[in-house]
Amino acid sequence: MKMNLIALTCLIFLGISATAQSLAENRTDTATGGRIIRTNNNSGGDLTLDDSVVKDGAVFFSAGYQSAKPGSKLVGMYFIELYIIHNDNRLGCLNEYDSRIVLQLEDGTKIDCFQISESDCDPVTFQAGFALMPRNGTPETMKENFEKLLTTNISGLVIVTSEKKMDFKIKKSSREAMKKHFALIDKTLKSSAK
Repeated sequence: MKMNLIALTCLIFLGISATAQSLAENRTDTATGGRIIRTNNNSGGDLTLDDSVVKDGAVFFSAGYQSAKPGSKLVGMYFIELYIIHNDNRLGCLNEYDSRIVLQLEDGTKIDCFQISESDCDPVTFQAGFALMPRNGTPETMKENFEKLLTTNISGLVIVTSEKKMDFKIKKSSREAMKKHFALIDKTLKSSAK
């Protein structure tokens, strides 16, 4: 009886963690046709160190999609947002269009992503968004990278600041959860396309 209770408790916790990804934002501007979808970087409630996706350090992860209609054609961008508590003023800045991250995948490949958010030079924390493509990448490359992240886990993360590189290993327990951020974006986009 006690063993069944333990097994049931484990299944409940697995069910909770399997559905932990939720949307922080999902809105469409009816006037312009633009849209923003962004996942939460925590499993609910307040952000805690348990929500960090890296083994040593405090890096919080979310994914997103943003579209706009600058003319008659809809332009979309898949991105990653990172919130990093670093407490190291020797790191310099995360500079818009210059800084980047490199996603190291479990299959041995890498995805280079450039910073699309405003520069951040805070000596304690960084918050930045990165497009899922290199600086001069194409929308096709970005879409291919997004689709790959639907099926392949991220095992490492290199963050390139103006002064140095920070190299992080992703916690094994976070790898599937990170992949589910992309799945939630994909599901949300497909459900609205119907």
